[in-house]
Amino acid sequence: MQISQNSLFVIVEGKNLDARFYDRVCASSTAIEAAGYQVWLAEQLSDDSTGVVAGGKKAVVAHFDYFKATGKLTVTSSAGKHSIAFMVDRDNDDISGGRRRSPHVIYTDMFDVEAEVFFRGNDEEALAISLSLDSASVRQLVADLGDWIGDLASAWKEWITLCVAAKAVGAGCNVGFGRQSWINIPKYGAADAIKVAAAEKQIEASARRTPAQFTAITARVRGRINSCYGKGDGRRLVKGKWLAPYLMHRVQDHFGSAPVSYDGFEDSIARAYLAACDFSQRWAEYYRGRLESLI
Repeated sequence: MQISQNSLFVIVEGKNLDARFYDRVCASSTAIEAAGYQVWLAEQLSDDSTGVVAGGKKAVVAHFDYFKATGKLTVTSSAGKHSIAFMVDRDNDDISGGRRRSPHVIYTDMFDVEAEVFFRGNDEEALAISLSLDSASVRQLVADLGDWIGDLASAWKEWITLCVAAKAVGAGCNVGFGRQSWINIPKYGAADAIKVAAAEKQIEASARRTPAQFTAITARVRGRINSCYGKGDGRRLVKGKWLAPYLMHRVQDHFGSAPVSYDGFEDSIARAYLAACDFSQRWAEYYRGRLESLI
């Protein structure tokens, strides 16, 4: 940092979308462009003494903790001020707990970067590219999809609530954001009361909290999630990895037996949505403003 002419160093957690996403955020700011910036994956940083390299959110947070402890979040050299920004997925930590509170740690607005690009990207542009659709067909598809992210948020509200609760009480069970819902029958239908009860039992049995703590935490989680949905923000709670399979389900339902090629759709659609994001729009100010405050 001290020997660089760049003022801002942006550390990101994911390899698939994060580097490009945050590079485009930075490039959309004339102030950041003028100050100079670099985007680094967490796993590009290694421990000098051990050579250990780690990636993902835990690594980004660990790097933040280290630089904070050593007083090196911002340093000054003959070239000027240099600051580090640590970009991490929110993962509903604002509800379950565990967030770092620092201007140097910037959480995603949506659940994670993948959810962000699906929510911000232009549906027509991304789907037309991924499915090789003509203009009329993609317009009809998008009209049929409507608020498809909101639809998933509504269908899986109970699953999302249980996942956040499991995370908040430290439960180690088959309920968590690493899994798709198994309490809905069919998969994107209504929550089944028997399966919900079974999931609740799993969470309680594996929770690392006292019974009184468990009751208080789960009640608080449910209240916060209900409040979020009440404000129309349920989309912000949906994990990005859930969106491509759900979108595939909706697209196939729309086209039925029509000759549409789905080859590689679930693997590539998030990148298509990233390419279809307009970073000059107001939504990007959430990130741009926070990063600009560090230079």
